[in-house]
Amino acid sequence: MEEIEADMLARAPKISVVQEWLQLEAEKVVYGGQIWRLITCAFCHDRFGILHIVFNMLFLVWFGTALEAMYGSREFLLFYLTGAVLASMAHIALALFTGSSYPAIGASGAVMAVTMLYAIHFPRERICIFWFIPVQIRWVVLFYVIYDLHPVLLTLSGEEVHSGIAHAAHLGGLAFGFYYSWSGMRMERIIGRFRFRSSAPVGPRPVDRPQTMPPPPDDDLGEQVDLILQKIHEQGEASLTEDEREILVAASERLRNRGDS
Repeated sequence: MEEIEADMLARAPKISVVQEWLQLEAEKVVYGGQIWRLITCAFCHDRFGILHIVFNMLFLVWFGTALEAMYGSREFLLFYLTGAVLASMAHIALALFTGSSYPAIGASGAVMAVTMLYAIHFPRERICIFWFIPVQIRWVVLFYVIYDLHPVLLTLSGEEVHSGIAHAAHLGGLAFGFYYSWSGMRMERIIGRFRFRSSAPVGPRPVDRPQTMPPPPDDDLGEQVDLILQKIHEQGEASLTEDEREILVAASERLRNRGDS
């Protein structure tokens, strides 16, 4: 029996040094203080499973490109990284509750946050499952919620579930994407509150520029969106002003509200 176990261990795939230092492990984060794992695990994927990173990156490109144009590169990056951290924390919370020691790697939690936010803005947009089955993205997201919630509930009830998937991390990302949209959260504003103000000469304080511009009337909205999209095509997303980004967000919300009515 010992010879069989030794042979199985010898044939098991070895963990690379990079993965060993980047993967998410609850005990090392909580008790070892290795908090970098909360974010580095999202940039580490199974080198024996190429489809893992392929589908994560496809989802990120498909949905993330539009969101980046709406919110801006910096805000989208902060949103993505925050989604990765909160997904990792959800995985750790479940691991500590159940006493599990399974590590986790991959960007799926952060990508789920992106997918949820995109689905909220464009709920009736159709994507092709397996490249030929059209399904509205809101039903795809609902499927993921059920698919990930079921094993988590089983685990919380005391059942042993070994699917090889960090379902709690997926749910953490989905929950963050939903809350981000529902609350109107902006990561740049939150981080700005914690910045240290540099000393400056005493003088008159400049008038603060309004953070947002009121959305244009419905009859002008379509025309302004077309002009903004044309600007993105010609000059790139980085050329957009804050007002133009707010117009894109307002347009998305109005389209969503009309579709729900």
